[in-house]
Amino acid sequence: MPRLSPAPPRLPFTAFAALAAFAALTAVCPAQFVNRAVWLGDDTESVRRDFRQGTEYFLDRFAYVVAPPWWDPRLERFADRFDYRFGSTSTTQFTIEGALDLGRELGDGFGFRYHFLQGEHRDARFLRHAIDLEYALAAETAVFAQIEPFADKSQIDVSLGAWFLRRGDSALRVMLTAVDWSNDKSRTADYGQDPYGVQLAGAFGDPGALRIAFDLAGQLPFSVRRRGDGGRFAMQRWIGSVQAQWCVDRDDRVLAAVESEWTDKELRAGPGGADEDFDRTFHQVLLEWWRDGGSPWSAGLLHTFHDEDGVRPADPAQDLRTRRREWFAIGRLHVPARGKLSFEPQVFAGWVQDRYRDGSEDRDRERFEGKVAWNARWDFSPRAWLVLVVTTQLDELAFGGGGAQFVARF
Repeated sequence: MPRLSPAPPRLPFTAFAALAAFAALTAVCPAQFVNRAVWLGDDTESVRRDFRQGTEYFLDRFAYVVAPPWWDPRLERFADRFDYRFGSTSTTQFTIEGALDLGRELGDGFGFRYHFLQGEHRDARFLRHAIDLEYALAAETAVFAQIEPFADKSQIDVSLGAWFLRRGDSALRVMLTAVDWSNDKSRTADYGQDPYGVQLAGAFGDPGALRIAFDLAGQLPFSVRRRGDGGRFAMQRWIGSVQAQWCVDRDDRVLAAVESEWTDKELRAGPGGADEDFDRTFHQVLLEWWRDGGSPWSAGLLHTFHDEDGVRPADPAQDLRTRRREWFAIGRLHVPARGKLSFEPQVFAGWVQDRYRDGSEDRDRERFEGKVAWNARWDFSPRAWLVLVVTTQLDELAFGGGGAQFVARF
């Protein structure tokens, strides 16, 4: 990315190209209609993460918001849906993933879509709304314009994109986003380089053989200067996820999933502020064997790799350094009870290396972590259900928090 000081970019575009090539060959989480990688604005997203991640954050989040594979056997990534999942990560905090995607045909080749996304990446939490109008050029091709509206005109994001190869559950969606499209109206900032986001999302294949879904999104390099104190900020971010389901035989499937993120930020603060260079590398890999049938079950392995470095040259005592490695075995089971009631217990157990330093907080430890989720499910219909989650810690034999999950496919 263009540096505010003369230095080569730490994260070249080839990193994203390599991720895209990997996605085409293998396969992680749902594709989105909204680009999760774009900058959220100076008021919402700072250089470092603006919410606290507990020492078991990744395990907690996986237990609450990552569904067992039989919830979505077709990897329907572009269907109308309402999907809301949340759970407790501390006495004061929830982790949340919620989405509403709704489309309607208007006639004469035009269509309307509305998207709501509540979630988080590794920098900030967000609540986003997007409206789009599309026009079909052919049976499998369409173009669209999408807007994320705000009362503050300088924060409006505008996107243009296209659909290709749209057949049933399969499609390829390409989108270019002008982030803060009307930033010339801003009273607080001047953009030295306008921010643009790119996204490539798709789902292809036969659910009875091999099915792949992917979402590759990026915030292209940009820079902005704050008018109040003269501080300058620059960043780029790339988030990619790919997921594959392969049917080994009539009852057995293999799920492979990968999620990756590279983020590079630079702050040159105004007078009295702290300059900082920040870099993040994150990977999460899931391999799961799923046996379908009257009582589906799955077993697998989950690995998380998380590195962060926040360097403050003028105040090295406040440097940030994160080195986290996690290896977990997972097991999940669906047990029918009576009528519409069933249970979906899940167990997670593994080893964590946690090295962290941020100012006065310093830890370096290796430990066993584990959790059991006692999930009770009620099916309103084959396409709508509610799950209540209560968890137990295995490493401390204590209550581990609770949550809920609601899914409706339209």
